[in-house]
Amino acid sequence: MVKSLAFVSGKGGVGKTCLAVNSAINLALMGLKVAVLDTDFGLSNANIMMGVKSDNTISDFLSGSHSFNDIVYNSHGGVKLIPGGSGTLDTLNLDTEQRWKIIRSLDALENDLDYLIVDTPAGASNSSIEFAAAVDQVVITVVGEPTSFMDAYAFLKALHIEKGVSRFSIIINMAKNETSAFRDFKSFEKIVLKFFPVQLAFAGWMPGSNDVVQSIIARKPFILDKKTKKQVGTCLDVITNNLHKIPKQKKSGIHFFSSETGY
Repeated sequence: MVKSLAFVSGKGGVGKTCLAVNSAINLALMGLKVAVLDTDFGLSNANIMMGVKSDNTISDFLSGSHSFNDIVYNSHGGVKLIPGGSGTLDTLNLDTEQRWKIIRSLDALENDLDYLIVDTPAGASNSSIEFAAAVDQVVITVVGEPTSFMDAYAFLKALHIEKGVSRFSIIINMAKNETSAFRDFKSFEKIVLKFFPVQLAFAGWMPGSNDVVQSIIARKPFILDKKTKKQVGTCLDVITNNLHKIPKQKKSGIHFFSSETGY
């Protein structure tokens, strides 16, 4: 059965998409079959980070001009990419029926996947919440600063209250070291648990690295660069191993690879 993970963040600029893409490729390098669904339609850039030229996107699928197979691209390690339509009016204003159509379209890949990684828009938009609520586990990327904490908290609050999601994995990105990363996690956890009965798991941390920044500019995932992988690969291995251990959860309602037929 396919395990689905949503990479989310309360704000942009915290490295969510970079972590989603590199985690997906790392899982594929472990021998698993993985797809990345980019639902960040306002600033769709998973294809850029993966170095994939995507002529057709979800916008074309929703308009009916292309089939679902036309918007599935093969990338590094055999990872499949379903790119979002960057900044187009129709994808920026998806209604619930269109979001359901996207979720159900992934059923075509069910027998070909072990993992689906969903890269959601930053912030607590309707699309972010709907797509995040449709996966097995929500992975929140946070950096150790007050604005990131506040925005991540707001996203978690919305997802918990509106959709009943109660389990979250937390990645601390751009940390000085493991000690400071875990301290940031505990600080965030303390804030959240003061108000909500949810479960937070520390999925791992990543250091701030200029090599990672350069990999984004070069459109080559850092996990594929020997030099960068040597520096930050261990941290990513810990993250992907922790995500791999997350048990698949039974959920009701609209869900990727479920038998639900509509809203």
